[in-house]
Amino acid sequence: MNRPGGNRRIRIERSGAARVRRERARRFRRRNAPRPMHLTERDVEVLEALAVHRMLSGDQLRRLVFGCSGSRVRRRLRTLYDHGFVERISVTAQPARGIPPFVYELSAKGIEALSEIGVDAARRGASGLSLQTVRHKLIVNDVYITLVEATRDTRYSVRDWRHEQDLKLTGEDGGGRGRAERVEHPTLEKPLSFLPDGYFELDLGDGTSFAFFVEVDLATHAQRVWRERAKLYTAYADPRTGLFRRRFGRETFRLAIVTTPDYRGRSRRNNILDSIGRTVGASPLFLAATLDDLQADRILGPVWRMPGRQRPVRLTDNVGGGGVVVRPRRRTVVRSGK
Repeated sequence: MNRPGGNRRIRIERSGAARVRRERARRFRRRNAPRPMHLTERDVEVLEALAVHRMLSGDQLRRLVFGCSGSRVRRRLRTLYDHGFVERISVTAQPARGIPPFVYELSAKGIEALSEIGVDAARRGASGLSLQTVRHKLIVNDVYITLVEATRDTRYSVRDWRHEQDLKLTGEDGGGRGRAERVEHPTLEKPLSFLPDGYFELDLGDGTSFAFFVEVDLATHAQRVWRERAKLYTAYADPRTGLFRRRFGRETFRLAIVTTPDYRGRSRRNNILDSIGRTVGASPLFLAATLDDLQADRILGPVWRMPGRQRPVRLTDNVGGGGVVVRPRRRTVVRSGK
């Protein structure tokens, strides 16, 4: 026997599911007749940020450009989307940890608007990328945004930020599409590709500035990859060959590694530092922190670990030791006796 009201409850559930589907479709469909708008200076900052960083979540744009409540940011981004200046890309139906339900990227109209004010931009969006790649690129962006937040209202500043795409060799060196730099060094068994996730310089406001490369590790590589990278970055820092100096015009750098958080006593950060330490020793060239440390009130503090050192350090501690002198590996030659 059917219970009274049973069918009505089913209809309510179906109606609710239909509303969810309609809402989801509406979020990724532009309004046919949006209210008139004109581009403000802040709108241009949004477009410029997307031109530099390729893709950004709404929260990242809030932190980087708006600095106001999330609801106001969502309304303005919706307006930019409805008028065709940005694209809103769905990256997953069920948001996974660390991945927002959608990200923003420049549209053709947004690129045209920037070109009218003399800003050169190319469309390099999230379309066609895997979820893992999107998450990786968003975290790289988060490193920069957190640094900007941490240096606001201080004498410090972040300058010359470059993404992986910007670090590729182009023109005569790398061709039209660009390629990774090939590094040859006596300590390397074979030439290796050098293409970090990012590069930036931290200006301390007293005439001193330090250079950093960035690598984000989401536990997708075997430790042998980090043993190889330890040799690669150490070779690139060798002042005798001057690889870093010739390209970046500076003497020293350090590598800032950001890893997944510790989980159930397992530390990806410590495993990477152990691999580096066993390969090149307790080098001051390498610093590592976790995603949990990507906070404005922590990233410049003593949260960075070094190989062979127990106490954490600040991002700018012992930076002068970044230019490591590398001694070529002695090769043993076995000669056959006569």
